Amino acid sequence: MKGDQKLDHINLTTLIKYLSQGHYVIPDFQRDFEWDPKDILALMRSIFLDYYIGSLLLWKGKQENFDALACEPIYGYGGDGNQASTIVLDGQQRLTAIYYAFVAPDLPLPNRANRFLYFLRVDQFMDEAYDEAFDYYWSQSERKLLENEEAQFEKHIFPLAVVSDLWALSDWVRGYEHYWEEKVNVACEEGDIAKAKKAEHHAENARNFKEHLRGI
Repeated sequence: MKGDQKLDHINLTTLIKYLSQGHYVIPDFQRDFEWDPKDILALMRSIFLDYYIGSLLLWKGKQENFDALACEPIYGYGGDGNQASTIVLDGQQRLTAIYYAFVAPDLPLPNRANRFLYFLRVDQFMDEAYDEAFDYYWSQSERKLLENEEAQFEKHIFPLAVVSDLWALSDWVRGYEHYWEEKVNVACEEGDIAKAKKAEHHAENARNFKEHLRGI
């Protein structure tokens, strides 16, 4: 029947792509983005653990709808807004949190002086230490670590912003796995069995993490 609500599903990478392209806009009657850093962290944990995070109520709109409702882009969106297509009637806080964590716009959270960058510690996540696996950086010195990929591999730090670029995501996962496989080879050549076993554990975690990412 014309005009009926339609239940639909979307995967994470497609959702992030739509957010990055500015498809979603917020009507002026919605409250501002209010989540604090730990709220975003909790949502990231739920996404990676494949927990239910609620549904979204979206309306495919036209320009006259956007104008009538004084719609604005998602907080942090830096594009021109020409691709706006969908009005968010319910789910703004979650969508904005997803955009902020996975796209990582260069601006602070509302009512905060600093920009927050989110990451996951692969070793702790794969060992099911979920409470310790998710975190964020906010200081300048901490953020520099996220510019050094080899340091990320060494410390098992997976920047969530990598997810917004499928090529970068593929390269990161492959690089992380290769890094620890090389560590296995070096340890074996040195005859350090304990070190080789530890490196192999991390290499196996890398392979399993890759499969987990495919699932979400």
